[in-house]
Amino acid sequence: MKKITVDSIEYKRVEKNLTLENFQVDLIIAKKAIEVVNSGQPITPKLIRDVLNNGKV
Repeated sequence: MKKITVDSIEYKRVEKNLTLENFQVDLIIAKKAIEVVNSGQPITPKLIRDVLNNGKV
């Protein structure tokens, strides 16, 4: 799978869709989310909590 970055087409598409819904994502949170997606791990509620609380994947 292609790695996602804040400059990738995939990220820009999601960012645009969120903007259309009047929702802004903080860049730090976006980078953590990208790191999780790029890690290849299954995305679970526990993984999301751990990343948001500890900043680690």
